[in-house]
Amino acid sequence: MEETLLEFFKRTGRPHRLEEVFRRLGIPKAEAKAYLKALVRKGLLEKKGSLYYLPNRVQGPIQIHRDGYGFVRLGEKDLFIPPGYTGEAWPGDVVEARVMPPGRDGRPWGVVERVLRRARERLVGTLDFRRGYAVLIPDEPGLPELKLHPEGLHGLKRGSRIVVQVHYERRPYGEFLEYLGEGDSPETETEAVIAKYGLRAEFPEEVLKEAEAIPLAIPEAELRRREDFRALRVFTIDGVDAKDFDDAIHIEVLPDGYRIGVHIADVSHYVKEGSPLDQEAFLRGTSVYLPGRVLPMFPERLSNGVCSLVPGEDRLVLSVLFHLDKDLKVKRVRFVEGVIRSVARLTYTEVEAFAEGFGLPEEHAFLAEDLRHFLHLTQRLRQRRLEEGALDFSFPEVKVEVGEGGELHLIPQQEPKARSLIEELMLLANRAVAEHLVKKGLPGLFRVHEEPLEEAYGRLRTALQRLGYTLPEEVEGKALQRVLLEAKGHPEEPVVANLVLRSLRLARYAAENLGHFGLAMAHYLHFTSPIRRYPDLVVHRVLKALLRRTLTPAKKARWLETFPQVAEHASEMERKAEAAERELTKYYMAKWAELHVGERFSGRVTGVASFGAFVSLPNGVEGLVRLEALGPFTYSEEALALLGPKGARIRLGDPMEVVIAGANPRLRQIDLLPYREEAPKKAKAGTGPRRAKAGSARARRR
Repeated sequence: MEETLLEFFKRTGRPHRLEEVFRRLGIPKAEAKAYLKALVRKGLLEKKGSLYYLPNRVQGPIQIHRDGYGFVRLGEKDLFIPPGYTGEAWPGDVVEARVMPPGRDGRPWGVVERVLRRARERLVGTLDFRRGYAVLIPDEPGLPELKLHPEGLHGLKRGSRIVVQVHYERRPYGEFLEYLGEGDSPETETEAVIAKYGLRAEFPEEVLKEAEAIPLAIPEAELRRREDFRALRVFTIDGVDAKDFDDAIHIEVLPDGYRIGVHIADVSHYVKEGSPLDQEAFLRGTSVYLPGRVLPMFPERLSNGVCSLVPGEDRLVLSVLFHLDKDLKVKRVRFVEGVIRSVARLTYTEVEAFAEGFGLPEEHAFLAEDLRHFLHLTQRLRQRRLEEGALDFSFPEVKVEVGEGGELHLIPQQEPKARSLIEELMLLANRAVAEHLVKKGLPGLFRVHEEPLEEAYGRLRTALQRLGYTLPEEVEGKALQRVLLEAKGHPEEPVVANLVLRSLRLARYAAENLGHFGLAMAHYLHFTSPIRRYPDLVVHRVLKALLRRTLTPAKKARWLETFPQVAEHASEMERKAEAAERELTKYYMAKWAELHVGERFSGRVTGVASFGAFVSLPNGVEGLVRLEALGPFTYSEEALALLGPKGARIRLGDPMEVVIAGANPRLRQIDLLPYREEAPKKAKAGTGPRRAKAGSARARRR
């Protein structure tokens, strides 16, 4: 009867009095009252006055502030959780909260009732001993200290970095899993980041054995059944230190346009669905490129060997062949299984130099004409994409290089034309495959990007208005692109781009084709990197099943059932990989800042808040100038600036001369001070140049 009552309330969708319930359901009044009281006691119904109603509950990840309050993230509008009402939740946990009636401020608030999913099963931190107990001090700020089970801790010193398994009971505790090292050395910090995000550093033995058993030679029968591209000038363009080449290209000039080939490593030929290699690749989801270390999705025999499109070797590919007319409209597309033999391995640096008017290295000079055509047509393709409403973000990427001796280099990636060449061709291929699968009604893993949520777009409009830029009331990709173009070349350009980017939803994988707002494409997926992205491998299998006519109803039904879970897992692993890469990069940036304490740099303000201003240096390093170091400034949300005396203000995009005051690599923090000129002093004989000072703030640094 309780289920019948609950279904009645769900069906009607409104509150009911006791009289309504027993009359509508035809049960005795006393019996109805007893059931209703039981449902209220269990929390499945609530009562206010004489009305019974379904409780309003929401689910989502919770963010908890250090002052004890939190917010349950709900997309359109977050739910405020006051201090003392977060229950047993930790930051990032997915919780269920009961929505309470609005308080005096008119806003609804919530109470966390239960934790649905924990954000972390393991914790990384520092070992400490207190009052006879071992405790873990987590690396992550905002997490509580955790008592540890003593097993496995014998011989470990206070200050050791360790990994523990968290047991969430009435009183959570940790169980020792792994010793990482001492202090915050690069090796220890890398292991800590890998453990924190649950990345897989080693391959199981059975996976390595399967990889080693794959023959390097391609059977003659396999070569004969494929389309042969080995006589064409097929080549690769990648980063200087890349080893896993998944894509190669070629171009033929025709009387009425071009024939372009985008050739992608046929990983699915070697990795069978459900095999140990496949299962391990699914768990990893993606290759992870950490500073100084790569965690590949496949063992090196595949990723850098038999699948990598290295020059001079026969390699199996899945190719997309385009016939473009002189206006670059696609006249015909073909999808084929092929074989290539790359004639050259070019780097982005070489191609960028060529685009700027320098020659190619002598051994690659024969590709000059092909590159001219590629550079010309891909710039036209890019321009057309932007005209259709695609968003163009040109954030400077910084690569961290760690030398064999531990020396540290932060290198801005500056090859826009070369990288754009490859990007446009990959976009072209990805879109073509997506359109083909949709047209044929086949299952797929799509790369989707929904338009911004209404609230986020409203905040963006307000913020841009303060900077002098306007947007229409309705979300429109072309309007966002117009603002990005208007800001180009102005000091606030990176700030405008950042504001727009933060207003957008995260791109993700989905079994349903929802379109891609950022690219202004109705159909899009990932196809071009199967060595390092699991969704691409899945798409290859679908396309090959179509080409070979082996897609049975049973296989299609199985894919339709499993693809949603594959998409969700791939999206999660992508986010973890990006977070790990970002965190370790920040660590190395703080290590770099440690080596340059006291030095002066020209920076630009990238953020303002009630506690200070964030300033980014030319090499991508970002630090905080605290409010007390700036002087009598106050934060104005309305002006999106820090306001000072006599009309002084610090705004987003403003230049600022700063001195590095200090850095804490463990916390990924860099402290900056505003540079202040000192009155010139008479130099003593024999004295050399001195480091820049930060005026009176120097005493505070001591």
